[in-house]
Amino acid sequence: MTLQVLERQRRRAARIALYGSLLLVGGMTWGAVSFLGRPSKAQDSEQQWASRDYPSLPEVKLLQEYVRIDTSETTGDELAGARFLARQFEAAGIPTRIEQLGPRKANLYAWLDGKDPRPLVLHNHIDVSPADPKEWFSPPFEARIELPWIYGRGVFDMKSIAIAQMAAMIDLKKSGVPLNRSVLFLATSSEERGSRLGVRHLIHLHPETVRGFWAVLTEGGVVEARSRQDIKFWGTEFAQKRYADLIVCSDRREQLEELRKTLLELGPTETDLRLTPETAAVLAAYAPTRDRGDFRDLLSHPEKVLGDIAAFRKLPPYLRSMFRNEAVPFKVEEARGGGYQMVIKFQLLPGEDLQAVREKLVPRWLTFGMTTLLDEPPSARGGSPLDHPVFEAIEATVRDEYPGTPVGPYFLAWTATDARFFRTLGVPVYGFSPFLVMNTDTLSVDQPNERFALPGFVEGVALYGKLVRRLVSDT
Repeated sequence: MTLQVLERQRRRAARIALYGSLLLVGGMTWGAVSFLGRPSKAQDSEQQWASRDYPSLPEVKLLQEYVRIDTSETTGDELAGARFLARQFEAAGIPTRIEQLGPRKANLYAWLDGKDPRPLVLHNHIDVSPADPKEWFSPPFEARIELPWIYGRGVFDMKSIAIAQMAAMIDLKKSGVPLNRSVLFLATSSEERGSRLGVRHLIHLHPETVRGFWAVLTEGGVVEARSRQDIKFWGTEFAQKRYADLIVCSDRREQLEELRKTLLELGPTETDLRLTPETAAVLAAYAPTRDRGDFRDLLSHPEKVLGDIAAFRKLPPYLRSMFRNEAVPFKVEEARGGGYQMVIKFQLLPGEDLQAVREKLVPRWLTFGMTTLLDEPPSARGGSPLDHPVFEAIEATVRDEYPGTPVGPYFLAWTATDARFFRTLGVPVYGFSPFLVMNTDTLSVDQPNERFALPGFVEGVALYGKLVRRLVSDT
């Protein structure tokens, strides 16, 4: 098993655990019916989602066409995806450039010039996770629509956001409004495999260009909703954990299996807990939205968690992860060059030293007699500022469209995005999802039969366009 496969499994497990916890906020059946069947406050009371011809909408057609292009690592072609996006921009009179990296890899740039040359960057990745057709009820790249859903690999991660970003830029171009700031659409390669040909490639070749970015909008936001009228929390990612792999090799499989068993029995630490500024900022906004009074109290006074193991254990795992470093051992596998290997993935809180964490969680005596390699991709040690105009505009735009919605910052504790690479150069980056969809849809991300509710997609495209216009023009 490759490290990339291990990473996909970790990210899949993280999403399941996170959104599985969020699903506890309400009844599944009632929530799905009320979410899809009831009109929003902004709509006429008689208009239902079923009254719209969603398959004929331009943004839905674009999403369907894009999803039909297989851009997975195993069977796909990123270059074909980049060419599809380029055709849409060129038809709208927006200049583009494709950077081809090998026969099937590519990055795409499209831009609009404004008064301030430092651009707002709309970032997405072209590649999607692999999909086994045998596990799907319909071909994964058919982009089948069975209302209210569209099914297909990448409908959620993250071709939906790419279409929303593209639509926002094309709308700006067609409107003819003067732009106070330049806009750069950036679609990159290989995010699902560590971004070595994508964002990391761009940063390596053009660090000064990247440092000149005003801000970046990308994936990573969280939306918790019981129904369209009952949104618990709309979070914008501004920080995430750092990740590093300790690769342990041995000629004897049983030696690695014993190490794995030991680490699993020890489990994640419940001592050395820390309250980082990033976690404190999240909890200040997140705590008041919790249904359970004991959760509200604990998260409103997180210092109680640091010194009380019983209180700490009351929290869901994804919240516990915000207070501690973690080491996750994966399954033992045969190594390419012979022998066996096991990956232990470190998940570090902002500001932590990797070597110190390694000595605490996987001390060297545990790996005595085995070969080890510690691999840490470049990653920021802190989050993006919460007083930046982009973050403030996101919150204001969501509140305008969904009055009364609790909004705030969010910290990714169990998964990572390309935001971590941009932040190494000091670029403000925010992960924002404009889509009001049920948590059940997010559970399907990277799973067989990945799906997206079209009502949430269409409204999200419009919301994203309003946000981008707010950031780069006076209208």
